[in-house]
Amino acid sequence: MSQPAQHYKLYENIFIETNIQSPDYDGVIVVMYPEEMEVDLPRHIGSFVEGISKLDKHIHKVATVWHCDYVSGGRIILAPTGSITPYHDANVVKEAVKKGMIRAFDAGVKKPLLVVQDVVHFPDAQLVAILSALEAYYTPLQMKERGNSNSFLRLGLHAEEKKTEDFERIIRNAIALERSRILARDIGGGDPERMSPANIVEYIKNSFVGIANISINVIEDEEIIKKEYPLLAAVNRAASRVDRHKARVVELEYKPHVLSRVTETLMLVGKGVTYDTGGADIKISGKMAGMSRDKCGAAAVAGFLKACSLLKPPHLKVIGVLCLCRNSVGSDSYVSDELLVSRSGKTVRVTNTDAEGRLAMADALFKLSQIAFGELNPHLYTVATLTGHARACYGNYVAAMDNHSAKATNHAARLQFSGSRMAEGIEVSTIRPEDLEQNMGKCKGDDLVQYDTDAKCRNHQLAAGFLIKVGGLEGKNLKYTHLDIAGAAGIPPEEPSAVPLLTLCHTHNVLL
Repeated sequence: MSQPAQHYKLYENIFIETNIQSPDYDGVIVVMYPEEMEVDLPRHIGSFVEGISKLDKHIHKVATVWHCDYVSGGRIILAPTGSITPYHDANVVKEAVKKGMIRAFDAGVKKPLLVVQDVVHFPDAQLVAILSALEAYYTPLQMKERGNSNSFLRLGLHAEEKKTEDFERIIRNAIALERSRILARDIGGGDPERMSPANIVEYIKNSFVGIANISINVIEDEEIIKKEYPLLAAVNRAASRVDRHKARVVELEYKPHVLSRVTETLMLVGKGVTYDTGGADIKISGKMAGMSRDKCGAAAVAGFLKACSLLKPPHLKVIGVLCLCRNSVGSDSYVSDELLVSRSGKTVRVTNTDAEGRLAMADALFKLSQIAFGELNPHLYTVATLTGHARACYGNYVAAMDNHSAKATNHAARLQFSGSRMAEGIEVSTIRPEDLEQNMGKCKGDDLVQYDTDAKCRNHQLAAGFLIKVGGLEGKNLKYTHLDIAGAAGIPPEEPSAVPLLTLCHTHNVLL
C-alpha cells in the first residue's frame, strides 16, 4: 500500500525570490513584529504598512488582507505576532506565519510569497517560519489517498534582494525536516486500520526505499516476540487473533558513510500503540476517542530517522526501535494480577492494563541498554504518549526526564533550549528516588509493579522510574532520557505535531 507524497523541492516548486513584485505569485505574506523590535520590512512595504496602521490598529491583532500595488499579486497579508514579552519563544513566529498562511488560503491565494525576516530575538526564526508555512499545506494521509490534497503550486520565500548560501541552507533544512514530519504525521494521524501495525511496517518500508544509509529489520514472528519481548507479547495477546493487528517490532538504523567520524550513538525506543482501548481496564466515558494517536512516539522516532537519512549527519549513528501493537480487549486479554517476566528477568505484576505503553517499550529498552555498552558515546531515549499526568502538569508541552547519567550533562536542559529555538516546548521534570522506589513489588515474588495504583501524584515521573528499573538502567552509567509527549503530540481535531522531531534534530546537530 503506497502513499502519495507531498513533494517539496527547492527550485522546482519552492523558490528563493528576491523581487517582492515578481509576477510569479498572487499574494505576499508579511509577519508583523512589534515596533520596538525594529524588524525591517522589505522596501516599499514599510511605508504602506505604516499608513495602514494609522487607518486600522486592528492589523496588530489579527491577520488581514489588503490591496497593495507594491507587491506580487497586488495583495498583501499582514500576520501580526501581537506583543512579544521576554517569556515568548520561537512559537510566536510559528503561530503568526500559520495564521498568515491560513488567511492567505481563505483569500484565494494559490502561489504565496512569504517574507522571511531575520529576527535577532529568535535566531532560528527563518527556519521556524518556513516550517510553519510548509506545515500549513499538510494534508492527512487518508485525504491524500482519496485525492483531496491541498493544491500546492508554488511557494516563494523572500529574505532580501539577493540570494545567499545561508538562506538556501535554511530552506534545504526546512524541506528535509518537513518531509520527515510528514512521515511522522501520516503514521501518527492515520486511523487505527490505515495505520495498523502491519500497515505501518509497509508504509515505513515504502518511505525508505532506495535509501542506502538506513537499514530496516522487522520482527513479527509471534514466538520470537514472546521470547525476546515478553511484556510486549502480553499486551499483544488479544490483538494477536487479527493478523493486521499483531505486534511488530521495527528496528531502523542510520549509519553515515564514514563510520570513523561517528562521535555519538543515539538509541531511541518509540511507543507505537495503534489503538488503546485500555484492554481489560477498558476506557469509559468517551475516553477512548483519539486513542489512535497513542502511536505518535513511534511515529516521531521514525520521522527522526527520516531526517537523518536526508540530512546525513556525519557524526551520528542512530538506532530506532518502534514497538508497534494494539491494546485490544478480548477473551485473551492480559489482565491485572498477572505476573509477567520481562526480558531483563525482573517479574512485573500487572495492575492496570491501560498502562500498556511502558510494557510495550520495556524489553526493547533493556535490549538497547545491553547493546549500548558496545557503542560509542551512547544516549538512550524513550518517546511516548505515556501518561495523562504529563498533560495535566504541562499542557501541550513535552515532559523531559533524565536519568542520573544524562542529568550530569544537563541534557534535558539542552533539549529545552533547542525546543525554545524550534517552537517545540519542553519542560524539564526531575526523577527522584521515590519515583524508582514506588515501582517496587508489593507481593512476595514481585520485583516490580506495572503501576502503583495507590500513587496520588508524580505519575509521569513514576513511569520513567519504572522504565529505568525494568530497562536495567538503574545502576548503569548510561545516559537515558524519557520524553513523555502525551500533551504535545496533537489531540484530535488538531493534526499530529511530530514533536519532538525538531528538538532532537537541533540538539544533536542534525541540521546542515
